[in-house]
Amino acid sequence: MIRKIWVLAALLLAVPVAASAQWEEGVHYQKLSSPLDTLYEDQYEVAEVFWYGCPACHQMQPVIERWKETKADDVALRHVPAPLRADWRPHAQAYYVAQELDILEEVHQALFDALAGERRNLSSRDSIAAFFAAETDVDEQAARDAWDSFSVDAAMRRGRQFVQGAGVTGTPSVVVEGKYMISVRGAGSFENMLAIADYLVEQERASD
Repeated sequence: MIRKIWVLAALLLAVPVAASAQWEEGVHYQKLSSPLDTLYEDQYEVAEVFWYGCPACHQMQPVIERWKETKADDVALRHVPAPLRADWRPHAQAYYVAQELDILEEVHQALFDALAGERRNLSSRDSIAAFFAAETDVDEQAARDAWDSFSVDAAMRRGRQFVQGAGVTGTPSVVVEGKYMISVRGAGSFENMLAIADYLVEQERASD
């Protein structure tokens, strides 16, 4: 089933962004029953929910990078790794370890390339620590220590609560201002997901 979802998402890359799209709640995006906490008080939050091993998430990264270049200054991009299955959990933890060690910018794309692109077997604390040491100047033991730290455990719990609260069942997904969830199936393409995010941010601005 997950493979079918990946194939569908990849095919949706070919769907063009509608020039004057009328985005409809319940069709193109979902409004959450209860708003979630966001990280940014003075910016509108657009959260990318992803898995490093997800080919569709991997394919979406260039789209996100282009969007980052044009997004408004009052919009903040948040990355939320989704531990939707037991075998996804180490990859979510890898994100928070990299964040803790301040090497996220160095390894974020590299993790996508290794897991979704090359299908490398990085599924344990030690294999991921070795990967970080190979990609950066971080010592393997420092990565293992961060893996077992309270701060990473707390970040994992907060991330899991966010994903569950948003009702995310697949990746990639986008959550806007803790109030709206956008899936690639509902949006029709990666580009549309971010166009809808921009639309919802504009709605939030207008209501403030």
